[in-house]
Amino acid sequence: MVQRAALLALSTLLSCLLVPPFAAASGSGSFALTGSTSAPLAEAAAAPLGDGRVLAAGGVYGGYFSGAEVFNPTSGTWGAVSPMSTPRADPVAARLPDGRVLVAGGDYYSGGQVYLKSAEAYNPVANIWTSLSDMGTPREAAVAAPLGDGRVLVAGGFYDDGSPHLLKSAEIYNPASNLWAPVASMSTPREFAVAAPLPGGRVLVAGGIGTGGVPLGSAEVYDPAGNAWTGVGGMSTVRSLAVAAPLGDGRVLVAGGSDPSTSLNGFSSAEVFNPSTNSFSSTGIGAMTTARLAAVAAPLSDGRALVAGGVARQGGPVLSSAEIFAATNTFSFSVKGRQLTLGVQAGGSVSVSDAAAPLKAAKKKRRLLLKPSSATGDPPTITVTLRLSKLAKQRLRQAGKVTVRARITFTPQGGVANTRTAKLRIRSKKK
Repeated sequence: MVQRAALLALSTLLSCLLVPPFAAASGSGSFALTGSTSAPLAEAAAAPLGDGRVLAAGGVYGGYFSGAEVFNPTSGTWGAVSPMSTPRADPVAARLPDGRVLVAGGDYYSGGQVYLKSAEAYNPVANIWTSLSDMGTPREAAVAAPLGDGRVLVAGGFYDDGSPHLLKSAEIYNPASNLWAPVASMSTPREFAVAAPLPGGRVLVAGGIGTGGVPLGSAEVYDPAGNAWTGVGGMSTVRSLAVAAPLGDGRVLVAGGSDPSTSLNGFSSAEVFNPSTNSFSSTGIGAMTTARLAAVAAPLSDGRALVAGGVARQGGPVLSSAEIFAATNTFSFSVKGRQLTLGVQAGGSVSVSDAAAPLKAAKKKRRLLLKPSSATGDPPTITVTLRLSKLAKQRLRQAGKVTVRARITFTPQGGVANTRTAKLRIRSKKK
């Protein structure tokens, strides 16, 4: 498979590290750089730990890699942890209900290509790896995602036992029994695809490389309740070797990858799958700071998503840079009567208080015009009913209007809070 060989030809000339400048983005989500990995990282797997950190394991860097490291989103730093028992390139990873991370499959070279069906789990408390039961089928470049009941779905991939096998089969790991069981197959064989959990326990699988080495833009969803796959709207861009992660609002971020049928270059673009419409959209989604293919991604506990490593071009140097996708916190506002309406580009929460209110309880209290109020909602607008103090109501009755200085905070789900102080002119209703 010529195209497959090209996809795996990642250079080990690592003396040159690409560190692109930050590229600002706007819209309903954007990327910003965070701390770099301890070592360049490509063709690895990543998943969140139970304590909010992220584990990345395996991959290729000067050879097949068994090493692992952990990202701490609080400090934005990475640190090495115990290595796996087996080197693994293109494995899969998923978090288990007890906070461990399952890593399975992949491949490595030992006098010939070895395709793995073995699995192991990382325990972050003890910092050890434990062997698990083998998958039913060797799988390299497969996809994995946790199901709502704590089991893990693994689907697709590739292995070669003298003849190549591009897989559409799927199986599920049950951590309670430490057993794997086959389930319904995908409609399309895929390797180098992406997967992510959806609300309700379903799983999205998208893109990858299909039969004949054809890159794919199609997507399908697995429903464990009916043990069935259903096709959904395809991506706006054909993507293989991309990354995916669920966002805090139930959508799925898909970023990077490449279309090897047209270019060796990776993509910096991203798009989002909306499970309520079963469709993808790139509208308002900013680009990554650099093009990435064969990177890793994982959700963060606050609803953001981490993307790290990869290469910018097939055969290019492996990257150690990492970035975080977050919902945009910009907003506009207007006042009508006692209703404050925010124009937003992401779902989240709004809080309003008097700007004269002390931020710390120990400070002296002042005569305030606004009582604290809050609301939650989704784009394009979130409306908050302003709560006036007795003093403000008195002034409103006397003059028919009152001006207050308010502290407005919008916190998007999967983003950073944005606070502004503004004068709000409130008028009484005309009789």
